Amino acid sequence: MKKICLMPCALCIVLMGCGETRVVDLDNQTEVATMQNVMELEYRDWEKAATKMTESMLKSGAFQRVQNPIIAIDDIKNDTMQRIDTDLLVKKIRKTVVNSGRAQVTTTFTGEEKMSDKMRTTRGNSEYNASTFAQKGTLVAPNMSLTGKMIQRNLKLKSGWFSSVDTRVEYYMQLTLTDLKTGLSVWEEEEPIVKEGDHAPTW
Repeated sequence: MKKICLMPCALCIVLMGCGETRVVDLDNQTEVATMQNVMELEYRDWEKAATKMTESMLKSGAFQRVQNPIIAIDDIKNDTMQRIDTDLLVKKIRKTVVNSGRAQVTTTFTGEEKMSDKMRTTRGNSEYNASTFAQKGTLVAPNMSLTGKMIQRNLKLKSGWFSSVDTRVEYYMQLTLTDLKTGLSVWEEEEPIVKEGDHAPTW
């Protein structure tokens, strides 16, 4: 009887151990490499795609063709089967470009709330010192724009009669840099990310 009573307790201990949380040190490349793989887009995917695409942009010479390049980054269209904040990709690219000193990024043409606009609509409010406001005609317009799209394709896989059906998920991250003066594309890049397994993201 005692052995039978101990079985549920042992099972509970095993299940508790399976639910243990692991904190990954993102500065440790070995830990990052051994992270559990998932079918959705995750940290390693964003990091790899942003790095490769930004390096391609900086090496292309596109910024040398425009005097004082100022980029307006449009919202990246998400055409995947997941709800994704595309800023996960854009922020990494934007940070690298700005910190490189090769180009500047304007925040007055984005879809997010614009603090510069709020400041200008407050101009004339007697509660504020008028001399602390930026004067009219000081905003700088962009001369380049960065647009993009994320695409997902699901393909069913089956290796044999008794095999379970897995899915290949193909993600494509596409970016285009345009010279706004001429309307011509000066740089384009596409980064594919391919995964195979079960529990693929679907509509």
